[in-house]
Amino acid sequence: MNNQSNTKEKHYLTGKEVRAIAKENAREMRALEKAKNKKMKEEEFLSEMKDSSNILEVEDLHSYFFTDQGVVKAVNGVSFNVPLNSTIGVVGESGCGKSVTAMSIMRLLQGPSGQIVSGSIRFKANDFKKDAFGKVIPVYEYDNNGNIVQEEIKDKKGNVTLVNKIKRDESGLPIYEREEKVYDIAKMPIKEMYRVRGRQISMVFQEPMTSLNPVFTIGNQLDEVSLPHIPGINKELAKKRSIHMLNMVGIAAPERVYTSFPHELSGGMRQRVMIAMALAAEPRLIIADEPTTALDVTIQAQILDLFNELKNRINGSILLITHDLGVIAEMADYVIVMYAGRVIEQGTALEIYNNPAHPYTIGLQKSKPTMDSSKDDLYNIKGNVPNPVNMPNHCYFKERCDKCINKCSGDYPKMIKLSDTHYVACHLFEEKDNE
Repeated sequence: MNNQSNTKEKHYLTGKEVRAIAKENAREMRALEKAKNKKMKEEEFLSEMKDSSNILEVEDLHSYFFTDQGVVKAVNGVSFNVPLNSTIGVVGESGCGKSVTAMSIMRLLQGPSGQIVSGSIRFKANDFKKDAFGKVIPVYEYDNNGNIVQEEIKDKKGNVTLVNKIKRDESGLPIYEREEKVYDIAKMPIKEMYRVRGRQISMVFQEPMTSLNPVFTIGNQLDEVSLPHIPGINKELAKKRSIHMLNMVGIAAPERVYTSFPHELSGGMRQRVMIAMALAAEPRLIIADEPTTALDVTIQAQILDLFNELKNRINGSILLITHDLGVIAEMADYVIVMYAGRVIEQGTALEIYNNPAHPYTIGLQKSKPTMDSSKDDLYNIKGNVPNPVNMPNHCYFKERCDKCINKCSGDYPKMIKLSDTHYVACHLFEEKDNE
């Protein structure tokens, strides 16, 4: 914004400048809100994965918050991939854009101030196959001769009709044909997003007490996930499925918890309920936003063990967001390090922990207390994060970096490839790369 460049050296904004910023923001927000609610054909937001082994590809994502003080660039050009059947850890200090990235993937940014401005979020969905009339196509049972099995259906008057028999799973739910489709979530209208959110991608939030509705029972809230997302399900089957999910996440008395209210459960039990809710519709991607922050150490270990078990049970992936490096080391296959709305380093867990490249990543690891560290030798990264409204053109970590060179005052560094899986955005490695 033009008005922002004039206010970089000031500690305040005049009333005229605030009105000019608000006017320009209102124009941008109206255009973005209109795009979110635009009616589109499915072909318009279908896409292709650059790597078929990935389930999610985030490319050059920009998510901003429009305020009276200016535009807050909370996510400013983030790119990363999530391979199938893997756990990706996203780490960084508070305010670095981890949760906003997750909210952008789920399309849960609070509008009209919070908006995805540009970028792509390609997701490989395993959707129900539909016929020309928009109805899901069931899988029928066949006999040994290859003919569809017929079954008798009685109506209320006792009349009998023959219909094709549909295959059912162990819980009695009808089985429907599936097909893989790649959606660009950033382009999807919000109404279309309803069939992806909760069904294909689910989220475990940081504080379960604020995520669960206090006036409804656990059973009501679990059934509410299954009923709109699973075709052919009824209330009886939804209850059976919900109790099965509670049992799966290690709750000893699922029938009792099913009829309980959130305030009647402990913090660990509530978090298990949130995980059961996330799994209810069999998603391909689970986003866990700091799922162990509000729990004590013993319950933390149980929840992390549960996530490890779930990764093997579901044919999908886990995106784990946390500021706890110990959790990332235990859980993640790949690690993404974020700072001030950007990815500054990414690689396998072994590469990030054994051979950290970016000075910020090195500082993060030094700042984690150990059994041997005392109060006096606990490391801290000096300085502050730059103002997100007026981000500098140079490296965001420059003012806090101990290894700063002259080139750090130039353009923001590009991603440098250190290995097939290890990348870093730092001018120090540009010099080595040139050599």
